[in-house]
Amino acid sequence: MSNQSVRDKALMVASEARRIGLGQQEEATAIAVSTRISTLRDKLDGLRTTLEAARRLNQYGADIPLSNVDDGLERFRQRAGEGLPSKPALDAAARTVEGVENQLRQALREAWRSWCEQRLAELRRDRLVMLPAGEAFAAEETLADLEKLRRGDLRAAAIQQFAISHRELRAQLDSTPDPDPEVLDLLQRLQVGTTLDKLTPADLQLLYDRQLAGTVEVRRRAT
Repeated sequence: MSNQSVRDKALMVASEARRIGLGQQEEATAIAVSTRISTLRDKLDGLRTTLEAARRLNQYGADIPLSNVDDGLERFRQRAGEGLPSKPALDAAARTVEGVENQLRQALREAWRSWCEQRLAELRRDRLVMLPAGEAFAAEETLADLEKLRRGDLRAAAIQQFAISHRELRAQLDSTPDPDPEVLDLLQRLQVGTTLDKLTPADLQLLYDRQLAGTVEVRRRAT
């Protein structure tokens, strides 16, 4: 084999090695970029979920500022528009999105807590005793559901469900008469416990007149 052939083969091997090396480097870069894109996508999904919840709560009277949700993304779009975004650009965008989402989530939680307190304060719970047995049980269940939603996962669907359930319960209680002192006194005596001989025919008639007889359970006391 001539020196020329050896040199040519050496050059070919060196060229192939460079090509393989560049290919491996490009592959590693592509993997790193793909991983960062996936991370950014996850953070954007989180921001989108929080933003949907904030917008829904604003529809029901809250005032959560949303002007900064695009912070840092416009510059990223400009860079990405010029070609494959760099790893630093992706990292910076992910950090920005995470920071914005954290701030928005905190503002959402504070607004949600205040909003729920206001809505629950609107409910005339003192009128629950004036509801017929079946309606009173359903109303108590609705109140329990509202508490679960208030403490649960803060998403747009939960906010809407709270608003709908609250509106229906408030309308029901607003149309229910105030409990009169006579009814309250009788219910208090029944609550602490009394014997049947202590109830007058007028007491029993009052329960029937107010459709409250179904809320009273009578048991024989053990002797």
